Amino acid sequence: MESHYAKDATIQSLVKKSTTKHYLEKLTMGKYKKAPDFTVIKDTREQDGYYFSKFNTCAGMVDQKLDTGDYSIKGLEDKICVERKGCVEELAINLGSKKRPFMNEIARMQSFPYKFLVLEFSLEDLLKFPDETRIPIKNKASVKITGRYMLKCLIEFELYNNVHVLFCGDKRTAFLAVSSIFKRINEMYTIGRKT
Repeated sequence: MESHYAKDATIQSLVKKSTTKHYLEKLTMGKYKKAPDFTVIKDTREQDGYYFSKFNTCAGMVDQKLDTGDYSIKGLEDKICVERKGCVEELAINLGSKKRPFMNEIARMQSFPYKFLVLEFSLEDLLKFPDETRIPIKNKASVKITGRYMLKCLIEFELYNNVHVLFCGDKRTAFLAVSSIFKRINEMYTIGRKT
């Protein structure tokens, strides 16, 4: 199925050239009166994530392997990347024992114009780590990572990698945030900014 984001083969070939890419993307924005429906891509490795059903301008969801991130938009896989973290403990593992693969993922996000790290917990939850977590008491003494260290890493992702970090508080709020992001990105690449 041909993408409605760049239908013309000439535009597609020119977009690959870095000097004309930004200009041509601006030309295709504002091309539609109403934003076409978009389809969410959920990475096949994503567990216990979100389910996007057909609603409003969302046409639903497909499971497909993504090289970077957990979610994107079909046709805009090179523009938008969303990485989801379900709990503080998951982030602690990513910044602790699995730091190298996670940092590689953050580095791969660099080429995306829009990249988000969506956290299903609050900043307060992060700063209470490891004291008020699901880690068994007997194991807490061996935890070498703190909430303050993770906050430092997240701020560095924003400053050095331009990754938008969203503390959403819970899964439902995070889902609503991601839904809104996808709707706005779809509109931006099709009808331009609504006034």
